[in-house]
Amino acid sequence: MNALSVVARGTWLYAQTKPMPVAIVRLDHDHWYEIAKANGDLESGEVPNVNAAGHAYYVSYSNIRDGGTFWPDSQTHRSFGDAKADAESRAPSPITWD
Repeated sequence: MNALSVVARGTWLYAQTKPMPVAIVRLDHDHWYEIAKANGDLESGEVPNVNAAGHAYYVSYSNIRDGGTFWPDSQTHRSFGDAKADAESRAPSPITWD
């Protein structure tokens, strides 16, 4: 498995005053599938939820760097657009994307 790639960064406002980070991260594997696999919790026939290019996208509400480590704050998304829409729907204020 390769390192993560941050494909978008933004901020939302906590209490309408403090900027908080948000990022969309791309991995070349399904994080949650790999966790279930390592724990022996895969269901029969379960396959990774990745797109045709082998990528999965996640929302992260922390400051992360390319190649770093993180814990996803979302389910697996097969597209950048789906991950971005998820981030925007869950943020308590509008996200300003860089």
